[in-house]
Amino acid sequence: MINSRQLDAFTDDYLGKLGSPVSPRYLAGPGDPRHITHALCAAGWTVHSDPLHPVIRMKSPDREHELVFKPSPHHFHGWWKVNSTLGPGHWYASFSGDTPVEIIAGLTDALVRPIPDNASGDMASILTARGWKHTADAAGGHKIVSPDRTTMVEQRVSPSMGLCGWEIEAARNLGPYGPEGFLWRASLDLRAPDHVLVAVATALCAPAPALRPRFEIDEGPHLHVGQEVEIGTRIVTAHRKRLAEARQHRPAPPTLTTRTGPVTLPGTPVRRR
Repeated sequence: MINSRQLDAFTDDYLGKLGSPVSPRYLAGPGDPRHITHALCAAGWTVHSDPLHPVIRMKSPDREHELVFKPSPHHFHGWWKVNSTLGPGHWYASFSGDTPVEIIAGLTDALVRPIPDNASGDMASILTARGWKHTADAAGGHKIVSPDRTTMVEQRVSPSMGLCGWEIEAARNLGPYGPEGFLWRASLDLRAPDHVLVAVATALCAPAPALRPRFEIDEGPHLHVGQEVEIGTRIVTAHRKRLAEARQHRPAPPTLTTRTGPVTLPGTPVRRR
């Protein structure tokens, strides 16, 4: 569980800070990693790493999923990695360092909530409903491009390996020869469950702006920056609400059964009448 010291530290980091709502979300910048790790901890995930080391390793209560946050000098490397249990249904996902945490949280939140009976939509249908342009090639590959043409979601078909997983890339601007100013990259395994892909697509094109502190905003030509206001209180309030919602999905502790009959210790003779 998140303790009061951790919540107080988060609050101290934000109260009184100035910032702005920014959109679209996929150009918002990385944000605070605690948006993800605090929520997972509140939902019952446990930390399995050295607290004095920058790498964070967390496991779900059922041990079926693992999250690893490993900062690197190279922002395009996979800082965030999510793996399922090794086996026939094993899948993975990775996100580079500057991926907005709200998009990664789309995936991790899907692992916390109950699996829906039917995933509503798919990657292409969810994005095209928000104005993204979808094209498919004769081989069965897909390319989905954001309305500002800075972000692309692609599923290729390899001549040797066949259909590959989904790749997402975001850039700051569209130049004369394509996207310029790389921002972040994500990879989603072909075996990733449908509800996970749906959750990532939904988070990627969500219309709600993200809140970012003043000096964490990269004002690219396609990023809309709202009026600067005091955002610290809003961030802290939203974070506490998020943790309360995550706690609702925390597994109940195992029930201990109580023996009602007499207890016989090893080596104790049993009296018979």
